[in-house]
Amino acid sequence: MSNIRYLKGNILSTENYKRVIIHSCNANGAWGGGIAYQLAVKFPQAEEVYIDLCERFGNKLLGKCVLIPSFKDKNIIIGCLFTSSFGGGSHGSGNSILDYTEKSLNHLNDLLNSEFVSTDNANLDKEISKLKKMIDGNINDFTLEMPKINSGIFGVPWPQTESILKKFDGIIDFTVYEL
Repeated sequence: MSNIRYLKGNILSTENYKRVIIHSCNANGAWGGGIAYQLAVKFPQAEEVYIDLCERFGNKLLGKCVLIPSFKDKNIIIGCLFTSSFGGGSHGSGNSILDYTEKSLNHLNDLLNSEFVSTDNANLDKEISKLKKMIDGNINDFTLEMPKINSGIFGVPWPQTESILKKFDGIIDFTVYEL
């Protein structure tokens, strides 16, 4: 049994139920393309929180996961995996993106299993904790969903990211949307 379930369809047009929409993003404050752009259009207040975090913490976000309420629908949380310093053509190498993806997923796992998670930055810890407390209900009641992260703008072949997700078999289950 795999911890990855594939669904065909648009991740943003699914039924209303508790879910975390996970995406890989940069630490530069730009949700300018791919799923990030679609999230920015649909959930502008969540994007404002993301931009503020990037302005305040920048590359200290790399390898971290931040759960941001959508502010539009209590059943939707935006899960930001910080995997690159910059977006677009200035993103990091495939290896660094994969390394930060694994670190971000480990951090997500910690967030799912602990009330408070410590990083190497006390101010960032406070922000992550504050945002997590804004979630309506138990985070473990939410399904974890994502597009094929890293494979769009960041240009990492999906099988490489998929192998990172498989390392969490028996720990975290993911639903991956394919168009």
